[in-house]
Amino acid sequence: MKNLILSVVLLAAASLSSSAQEKGFYIKPTGSYFMKVTPVEFPAINGQLARDKTTTITGTGASATTSTSETALTGSFGQGFRVGLVGGYQFNKIIGLEVGLNYFKSEEQDMLKQTVINNGTNVLSLHAVGQVRAFDIAPALVFRIPNTGKIQPYSKIGVIVPVGGYLQINTSVNDQTGQIAASQGTVSPPGTRTTLVLAREERINPRPTIGFQSALGFDYAIGNKISLFSEIEYRNVSVGGKDKELRKYNGTATVVVNATNTPAGSKQLTLGDQPIGDREVNYHKTINSTMNVKGQPNYDSGKPSDDLRSYINIGGLGLNVGVKIGI
Repeated sequence: MKNLILSVVLLAAASLSSSAQEKGFYIKPTGSYFMKVTPVEFPAINGQLARDKTTTITGTGASATTSTSETALTGSFGQGFRVGLVGGYQFNKIIGLEVGLNYFKSEEQDMLKQTVINNGTNVLSLHAVGQVRAFDIAPALVFRIPNTGKIQPYSKIGVIVPVGGYLQINTSVNDQTGQIAASQGTVSPPGTRTTLVLAREERINPRPTIGFQSALGFDYAIGNKISLFSEIEYRNVSVGGKDKELRKYNGTATVVVNATNTPAGSKQLTLGDQPIGDREVNYHKTINSTMNVKGQPNYDSGKPSDDLRSYINIGGLGLNVGVKIGI
């Protein structure tokens, strides 16, 4: 009888201890959703500050009144979905090493909005929306709390190394006032204005950088080498622009007679009509008079432009879930 009781106790202890992986390799397919944190003001887009600006005009002529509201647009591209595959090695009951390969797609973020309403009619609408897509490698040290039960808590800390991706900005324009065409250098004949209906897409490629990650989580054993896991992760990456490419540019420019609002001719706008200086931009930490900067006397629109580097934040707090499989 004593031998039987001793055997049962030993088997129970062995079954409990087998639920925790003490040493060896494992893989973790994972899916995540992150909420944005640490919002900052978005960078300017083609010289336009990140603002949500609405101008309302009431009345005509000398009796017209104008009111304007303006708000700075802030946020982070850290909100969105991520999928990944993590490979890990547990050195002992406490310390392990993981390396994740992840793909992240952010939620769309408003980066620029301008609206002009004249006597109840929307005569100007400008809207720019940004979205980040990124691949990264994320090595991290894992620290586990030894536990003989099915739940194995842990924490981890590491870095994020982006290895690919871009910020895509889609801009739509519907301007019946002629303001935007004039700001781009279009000279309309006397007594006319040039209206624009336009869609453009540009991509900003990133410079190399390193970010930070940390997490708290737990494994829940459902088999000898299989566990479910869940963790709360914080990550933060600040990314500077390397260069920009204008990829799409489609629309119509129409010359309108001011007195009658009658179209006097139109032109289709295509990417091929845009000078190289508008299609290609290189970013720098510092610019000077020897560079090809718009507005300077030596600017050559037939060459790529130079501009000051701007930064975006990809900071988020997210929930990761998946399966841990011992190898």
